[in-house]
Amino acid sequence: MKFFELFYKYILGVVGIVFISCIPAFFTDGFQLNVNLYFQNVWGVIQSIFTPSDWYFHQFVGYELLEKPLFSYVLDNYLYSMTILFAALVIAIVFGMVFALSTFGLPHKMKRAIHTMLNGLEALPDILFIFILQMVVVWFFKTYDILLFEFAYIGERIYLSPILSLCILPTVLFYRSFLLLLEEEWKEDYVQLVRSKGFSKMHVLIWHCLRNNKISLVIQSRPIVWVTLSSLLVIEYLHNFYGIVRLLFFDSRPFVIAMALILIFTPFYIIYSVLEWSFKVKQTEEFSDSRVSMRGMKLISMESMRLANPGMHFFSAIKKMSRFFVSLCKKPTFVMALIYLLGLTILSFMYSYIAEVPVNTIKIFQGEQGTYHAPPHPPGDGGLLLGSDTHGHPILSMLIVGAKYTILLTGLIAFLRILIGYVLSIPYLFWLGNRSKRMITNIADGMQFLPLSLIAYILLVNVLIFNEGQRIVAESLRTSNIILEISILILFAIPVVLNTIGREADEILRKDFAQAVILLGGSKSRLFFRHITVHLFPKLVHLFGQQMIQALQVLMHLGVFGILLGGGLRSAGAASQSLTYEWTGMFQALRMGIMTERYWLIVPVLFLYVLLIFSIQAVVKSIISIQQQKIGIYSDKEDTKIVDNEDGRSSTRMRELNKKSFVFIERSF
Repeated sequence: MKFFELFYKYILGVVGIVFISCIPAFFTDGFQLNVNLYFQNVWGVIQSIFTPSDWYFHQFVGYELLEKPLFSYVLDNYLYSMTILFAALVIAIVFGMVFALSTFGLPHKMKRAIHTMLNGLEALPDILFIFILQMVVVWFFKTYDILLFEFAYIGERIYLSPILSLCILPTVLFYRSFLLLLEEEWKEDYVQLVRSKGFSKMHVLIWHCLRNNKISLVIQSRPIVWVTLSSLLVIEYLHNFYGIVRLLFFDSRPFVIAMALILIFTPFYIIYSVLEWSFKVKQTEEFSDSRVSMRGMKLISMESMRLANPGMHFFSAIKKMSRFFVSLCKKPTFVMALIYLLGLTILSFMYSYIAEVPVNTIKIFQGEQGTYHAPPHPPGDGGLLLGSDTHGHPILSMLIVGAKYTILLTGLIAFLRILIGYVLSIPYLFWLGNRSKRMITNIADGMQFLPLSLIAYILLVNVLIFNEGQRIVAESLRTSNIILEISILILFAIPVVLNTIGREADEILRKDFAQAVILLGGSKSRLFFRHITVHLFPKLVHLFGQQMIQALQVLMHLGVFGILLGGGLRSAGAASQSLTYEWTGMFQALRMGIMTERYWLIVPVLFLYVLLIFSIQAVVKSIISIQQQKIGIYSDKEDTKIVDNEDGRSSTRMRELNKKSFVFIERSF
């Protein structure tokens, strides 16, 4: 029975992939909502899957378009890609666990420094790790005449460089996950019992804490795998080898897209199904029907949604928000982050409004000594404070103009993802049964095994790239292209966000205080908005930060391929020209900046980008800490802490007891 259930879920995932692979039919010759053409493509893909004679792909050899057997490519290059991917994931898991176990016993200040360092590494773009690794190899070869390893495919396959490049970011993420889970598990009561029996700290960590966290590790590994899959697209491109992802560069027909996505989806579905079965993670246990405990509750209605005194509630909400903001302003990190975010956004709008031409183009100019200078111009040359890019656009002007697009649009993407997921969690929590919730989970699990960067590339590659002579057309379509790209990045993340928020809300609903509200006859609207939302809010804020950073990463991956926010102009032999000058699009000059030692092309935007990530993390952390104080969750260095609850009362919470909490008295008999 279990096998048929897993097979049924797999078929649903494959069907979903077929529907996704045919979406580019809407983007042929511009955006046209031709439903008939879409379903014709769906039916054509289904027929091709069951027709082995259609299993081929197109590839240009010289100027001739040839048909080649699909599985001759798959059996060779697919195994190559999966070897690199799984090797990177295994290295990340092993080293993440070893680092977490070896640093767990460090003093509190050192662990805080480690968390700060991990935040910094997480803020760096993954493509930067690739180029740094390559440049280290080049420097070592130039200095010692020893080539550590090949880092570009030139006829012979390379493994070490792409594996090392791909494993750096997931190692940081796994290290952080292991460390946080161990710290949380160490506070459980059974740990003190096991330690009192004389077992060492390492024994307790390995044989108890890790084993008890195995289910949480499986759940938390999903987004890390998603990040690694998204990076695989960039790894294959920058290392110049042909894997399963770059198959779509040759042939972007819906059938080839579907086969590539199915091949990526299948191994991860099998692995996670085996892990869930071996750990006995049953969906029926995860989704206990919460409606059983709410039989006595009246159904939600328009009357129950109305408040007794809307005006009083409105002013009360404004007062609470004001006090909340005042509490946040007492945190220096929040104030500094807010000044950075708002300051850059306001400056960007003011500069774009005041300047007649926000970004001038400075091509060739004559210097003081009569010499002619061509772009890219170095800092200080021609009065350019930060220099110019390869097209002669001043770096400083580009950063100021693009700040509003980078900050506001990525924030909008994250906010709408959370808002839609939060609104949809209401019917998810109160009206859907176990079967419907399992279906949403299956869809979300399938989406997490499909890299969003790859899906966005497939949908936008023929929409957002224009030739240099199409500037007028591209600028006229800039707003519609921004809306289109934002919509794609939002819609394909909704199932994952809804699944995350819904399961968190379902878990809160099982708490004693929520059941008490139900028994006292509280309405569903009051239960959700007055109780569940308060405890869900810190998780929503944390999820908002994750989604904003994720959106930045996807935009950066797309920028490497010249797919820029709002559209870009393709230039022969140079980076694409952005129409919005959004920051992530400037990272396509990363390779040129590092290889030619023109660091002004990348250092300014990298510096502002890292500060942006730090600001997002600081705002999220400040909001979560204030909200946790309000609901009575607090942890500090002191043994006791007085916490002001939402009703104005104070409660004392004790921190974990340790040896220093007691005074030992020696007694002589």
